[in-house]
Amino acid sequence: MSNPPNPKPNPENMQTLKTPQATKIKTEKPGFLTIKDVSKVYPNLKEPEKPFVILDGVNLTIKEGEFICLIGHSGCGKSTLLNMIAGFNGPTSGEVALAGARITEPGPDRMVVFQNYSLLPWLTATENIHLGVETVYADKSAEEHDKIVQDHLELVGLTEACNKRPGQLSGGMKQRVAIARALATRPKLLILDEPFGALDPITREELQEELLKIWQENKITIIMITHDIDEALFLADRIVMMTNGPAASIGEDVHIPFSRPRNRTRMMEDPKYYELRNFALEFLFSRYAHHEEDTTESDTSAVVLPLPASKKRAVADKAAMPPVSFSPHAVEPAEASPIKGAILAGSWFAAMATLVAVNMSGVSTQLNQAKLAETVPAVTATAVVSSPPSPQIAASSIASSPAPVATGSPAPIAASPAPIATGSPAPIAASPAPIAASPATAPKASTSAASGISDKGELDAIGQQLYSQIDQNWKTTPTFTESLTYRVKVQQNGDIVQFEPTNKAAKDFVKETPLSVLQIPSGAGAATQKTADFQVTFSPTSGGGGVLEVKPGK
Repeated sequence: MSNPPNPKPNPENMQTLKTPQATKIKTEKPGFLTIKDVSKVYPNLKEPEKPFVILDGVNLTIKEGEFICLIGHSGCGKSTLLNMIAGFNGPTSGEVALAGARITEPGPDRMVVFQNYSLLPWLTATENIHLGVETVYADKSAEEHDKIVQDHLELVGLTEACNKRPGQLSGGMKQRVAIARALATRPKLLILDEPFGALDPITREELQEELLKIWQENKITIIMITHDIDEALFLADRIVMMTNGPAASIGEDVHIPFSRPRNRTRMMEDPKYYELRNFALEFLFSRYAHHEEDTTESDTSAVVLPLPASKKRAVADKAAMPPVSFSPHAVEPAEASPIKGAILAGSWFAAMATLVAVNMSGVSTQLNQAKLAETVPAVTATAVVSSPPSPQIAASSIASSPAPVATGSPAPIAASPAPIATGSPAPIAASPAPIAASPATAPKASTSAASGISDKGELDAIGQQLYSQIDQNWKTTPTFTESLTYRVKVQQNGDIVQFEPTNKAAKDFVKETPLSVLQIPSGAGAATQKTADFQVTFSPTSGGGGVLEVKPGK
């Protein structure tokens, strides 16, 4: 039996099966910088069962080319975290990786700019940058090194100051050198540890603008510590807020929505700016205040930053941000203000009373000694002055009368009707002045009168007068990095007649002190006044100012 032929399939009755397409699973590219479950613990030698936990379970991912600002209270572990990213320190647990490679040591792919600049003071700006370039690019020629250094000096606007040492540069210029040194090695990641914290507001804003230009041109990844919320809002793509230590971690990760390039004025007119600013303040001063255990509801006050008048209507339609309640950091409660004022007032009166007592004591001593000079027997003066006159002595300093004279006193006392004017602005004698016994011995009397001052009360008064006149005339912002010390000779009337640098820095930076301006030439009769030696020290401070110290010379 033959099999029947197979019927032709009818296309209308056929079911078409489509080959399923492969489903594409989207995998996110790993972050450029990844911080995963990082903790840092230090042993406690006194109580081993209670170790010091600095960081606990920190997780953060940063994309390539991002600008991240890290904020939080002092002591929350921000610098510890940056040290682990830089490779200066390692985590107790967890991992820090850059471009997929675990960070275990410092490297040229990560450069750090510190708050205190960390420049070598004996090298010029060019040499400081050159040192880093030579180390990283050891295989390049000297010409290539020079080209890289000059390009980066030009990048930060320091071409004309290239041969100056750090002591001759302002704070802002030193920070530019540090940034140029870091960028010259072409790092993948730039780490900034409060780079503008020690600068004045104007210089800080200028360098913020410069940093943004450099970041946009080089497309470099930046992570920066700052305590300034406005600075973070202006610079960052994201603000990462850390909780308080011990056992600090990431509390908030806030995206900053403002477009780039950023205009500071337009940003501050945007209502969103104030919402973000209030949110950051609420985080720092309410949720994670420094002394949370001491803060109660009665201590807090509602603080809401005002919006620009032109934006108030636009905000009215949106959901209003709740008022931020916090106790301002390091500010005393309002009720403590009268007590503080009373304490300060009492301290001020006590200081003034002490100063008046010191001055009156000095004046009283001087008057008593001047009175004693009137009654000193002539034979005593003869015993003091016995050498013949020197031909080098100016004629104006030689007494022309044998009459006894109290040199340097407000009113010269003389037994004859011809008192001698000493040419001084009438200082008060601190000790009995030798009396000229004869014209031949008058020059020696002047020399004896010009000897040192030993009375403590008068020394204190002259020292305070010296401090005051230097302090009033010292207006130059210090560019030196070490203290300048001078030995200063001062007359009884407070005039500076001589000064001498006692260290090399004092000699190099003498133009930054007012001593040259205050020094007076030795005029007629100046030798008849007694003098005192003082040590004057000008010291720089981290905030860009200086400290003046005046004390009796040794």
